[in-house]
Amino acid sequence: MTPEQIEGAARQISAAREDGRLLQGIDEAAAVTIEDGYGIQDAFMASWNKPLAGWKVGATAPKVQEVYGVEEPFYGPFYAPDVFASPAHPHAATFGHHCIECEFAFRFAHDLPARDEPYAREEILDAVDVIIPAFELISPRFDSLLQNNVGLAAADCGLNGGLVVGEPYADWRDLDLATHPVVLAVDSEQIAEGTGANVLGHPYNVLDWLANTLPKRGLGLKAGEIVSTGTCTGFHYVEPGQLAVADYGTLGRIEVTFV
Repeated sequence: MTPEQIEGAARQISAAREDGRLLQGIDEAAAVTIEDGYGIQDAFMASWNKPLAGWKVGATAPKVQEVYGVEEPFYGPFYAPDVFASPAHPHAATFGHHCIECEFAFRFAHDLPARDEPYAREEILDAVDVIIPAFELISPRFDSLLQNNVGLAAADCGLNGGLVVGEPYADWRDLDLATHPVVLAVDSEQIAEGTGANVLGHPYNVLDWLANTLPKRGLGLKAGEIVSTGTCTGFHYVEPGQLAVADYGTLGRIEVTFV
């Protein structure tokens, strides 16, 4: 895509976010490579006048990578107005899709700025202060989850519509996140369960990937930002009015109902 096409695509996504329309595609190109997608994402971020709250990482589970036809994750930003405290009641009409994922999220207490030298695991973990149980609200500005177009998925903030967060947990280093269970129930019926092993084998692997991938685009992590590491339980659609509850055991429970 040309720079003009990338800017035009970013404007279309911004306009769809503003007025709640769902796009079928973009006018500029039928095919969008992952590099095009990140270029569109950069252009969108440069023009979207909302405070950045953090980053989501998608396609960290093998089944999701298979669906999107990728061998590594993709990332996208999310913004402060789209972060909800549990129990959350986001307005259904403002979301084109009512799809949720159970995720381990991490809040950073120190910056990890862009640099040429890769970040070591301990540097990354030393920058984290708390872990947070979270629902990612998957809601692209398109009429599908873009499973046939990972470039557009990356362009559209990695499909992010919002994040529901529970209580921060400070003693996270004592947890074995690879085996830590998460159980999802909708209207009191269990529909899924999983562990941190479902996201690149361990949520720490996702942090490693993001901290060392963002600098390739001149980006870094900043204190106060949250990183959500991908679904442990798959993605699930819920109907407005249904109560979704994720039980993270030691980390507590979180709830969301689209109203």
